[in-house]
Amino acid sequence: MMVFKSKNDTQDRQAEGGEASPVVTPTNFDTTPVWQSVAKNYDKEIGWDEIVMGVVLLRRWLISKAKGDVLEVSTGTGRNFDYYKTDQISSVTFTDRHESMLSEAKQKYLNSYKDKFHKAFFETSVVEEAKSQKYDTVIDTFGLCSCGDPVEALVQLADSCKSDESQVLLLEHGRSHYDWLNRLLDTNVDKHVKQWGCWWNRDVMGLFEDERVKQKLEIVQVSRWHLGTTCYIVAKPVKQQR
Repeated sequence: MMVFKSKNDTQDRQAEGGEASPVVTPTNFDTTPVWQSVAKNYDKEIGWDEIVMGVVLLRRWLISKAKGDVLEVSTGTGRNFDYYKTDQISSVTFTDRHESMLSEAKQKYLNSYKDKFHKAFFETSVVEEAKSQKYDTVIDTFGLCSCGDPVEALVQLADSCKSDESQVLLLEHGRSHYDWLNRLLDTNVDKHVKQWGCWWNRDVMGLFEDERVKQKLEIVQVSRWHLGTTCYIVAKPVKQQR
């Protein structure tokens, strides 16, 4: 999930004279309670940040590319609903592992969007798990920072595609071009995870250098924003040898 700010994010993780807390990882920290606590006010907390930083424009730019049968993982509270061009899509399946966030998306859909989409489905599922259906477009916006295994997530996104003509659309945030900013992200990552459920220092572009991902996905287009921390990526499945 996309989060730009967090109270006290820029404070030192270790108090003077104190002991450092254990490093927070997906294996030793369950983010479910975090998402339960932030779900109701999530849109209010990050909405203005996204406007000021131009993220709403990046969302619009990306989501407008969706065509055919669409899978959106890490849907969260449904912050992409506005940007779908429904004359280009046949169906859209919205998924998230956290029921608290998906419930907010469902309510938003019922209140304002039920007449927009031809066919819309909601499923609670984990992005790293294999999907039974295949799709023309697979979308993830700010989800790789909060999943347990981002490499496996990308592999499964590729495997969810119908063919090598399908597209994978990603808007993610992580490490910067600049060492000074990366040090700040690293220093405060544990605090940020505990408040927002997000590992904001992951090397998003580096994930595409993993052999498992290279066998599955190739990047068609990429641009980086906000000192390199925001990655706009259009990818497609690697054409398999027959």
